[in-house]
Amino acid sequence: MKKDVPKVTNHKQISRFSALLKNSINAAEFDEMTSGYYSKSSNLAMSKDWRIFNDFCVTKNRKSLPASVATVKEFISHERANRKYSSLKRYTVTISLVHYLFDFKDPVKNREIGLLLQDIQVSTMDKVKQTVPLSEHHLEQLNAKLQSSQDIKDIRDLAIYHVMFECALKRNELKRLEINSVRIDDDICILSIDESHYRLSETAKNALCRWLAITPYSVLFSAIDRHGNISANVLNDSSVYRVLRRASDLLALPAQLSFSSQSGRVGAVQKLSNEGYRIKEIQDFGRWASPAMPLQYSGNRQSAEKEKSKFKDDNKYD
Repeated sequence: MKKDVPKVTNHKQISRFSALLKNSINAAEFDEMTSGYYSKSSNLAMSKDWRIFNDFCVTKNRKSLPASVATVKEFISHERANRKYSSLKRYTVTISLVHYLFDFKDPVKNREIGLLLQDIQVSTMDKVKQTVPLSEHHLEQLNAKLQSSQDIKDIRDLAIYHVMFECALKRNELKRLEINSVRIDDDICILSIDESHYRLSETAKNALCRWLAITPYSVLFSAIDRHGNISANVLNDSSVYRVLRRASDLLALPAQLSFSSQSGRVGAVQKLSNEGYRIKEIQDFGRWASPAMPLQYSGNRQSAEKEKSKFKDDNKYD
């Protein structure tokens, strides 16, 4: 805690460290100034952060110590174009610490600085890359390309695309599926995931049945070796990644819009949301422990972050 660090009170030390701070303080000198309170890595980071702030002040002909609220605000506004929110927050922690050590009024505590940081944090949340959804339109395109193919990989992958979307499958759930997870009665195909049961569409059923007709193993979706032979091995994470990446390639999607293992879940959420399902219903459909990810995937990021904050200790919201 900052309050546990001894302040610099000796007049000679005040003069010495003030001069260092206004020039180019290094990690060892920062460590001495803070009475050895912080780790080596923290001293390296904070001394660098202060130098960045001080260099800005020199360039703009501003005082770095003590710094005014206007100077700190201008600095943060300047740096936000090229820095992450976490870096900006770290800068303010360092500026605040240095002012505390010399018993100056802390400019970071001013309401204007708090509001600016809050604005940056919200805008950063809005820019976070959203997982690219696998949509019904994508499935129609993939179906048109692969439904008549006799290639083993085409048959398996098309079935995977359909069940990942229609059942909002997680990667680990896909890997755990077995033949006995599927039940076909009177032309109705039901896929069971733990205690949840999903009736597949006619198109998904046809794709899955084509795969069932050729796989000899108890695991539902197994690996395919480099010679094109069905293996008894279950899919690993890399295999699932390649299956989804292949869908992106088949549809000629740009690199920044490539599918990931979460794409089926995102697509399922957006479809259900567009159809008027409530978040609780979507949460139950996708077997989520909390509404955080359904909220995020449906575009309600602020509510999603509030829900995630309830799970900070164990990250079990997914």
